[in-house]
Amino acid sequence: MTRLGLFGGTFNPPHLAHKMLALRAAEAANLDTVLIMPDAEPPHKVSSALISGGDRLELCRRTFTEPVFQVSDLELRRTGKSYTVDTVREVQKHYAPDALYLIIGSDMLLTFHQWRDYETILSMAKLIVLSRETDILPDDLAAFAETVLGLSRENGDLLILTDLPQVLSSTAIRERVRAGEAIDGLVTDAANAYIKEKGFYR
Repeated sequence: MTRLGLFGGTFNPPHLAHKMLALRAAEAANLDTVLIMPDAEPPHKVSSALISGGDRLELCRRTFTEPVFQVSDLELRRTGKSYTVDTVREVQKHYAPDALYLIIGSDMLLTFHQWRDYETILSMAKLIVLSRETDILPDDLAAFAETVLGLSRENGDLLILTDLPQVLSSTAIRERVRAGEAIDGLVTDAANAYIKEKGFYR
């Protein structure tokens, strides 16, 4: 049985917390592979600091190097806004896993019912929720998921992970680079070298 995880994001840049979260999800759900998928044009984020998709893809390749990871350019090859429902359909078509898991943050869970065709997504994928917010209890997240989305932890629709790595943001990393501060220990050495070489975020 093939168990595939999908971990998407802007990854501008990807950092060590991203990698640790993805590894934690892979371990908890016994995933065979985690697809790392940089967004093409996320509908909810617009940033003047967003570097090209090709460069974010390369940074992901330099970050997610463990065998469980597969960096994918599937979204980057599409044009226009990038919607999760379209991505999930393409992943199902190209990989045909026995079980597909969408890895999201708890903030995303709380707005999931506002996503485009969210019910279609849930018909094709289970959710792994990364719960890092100290003011949102896992039981409250589970109650929301059951009441609003019709998901149940007991039925295996939903996996909520806690005890996660310290929060680290790509925004903070970009700000450090802009201020001329080091980002060693926040991104992989290979990603750091690429950021310096290209002069990103200055």
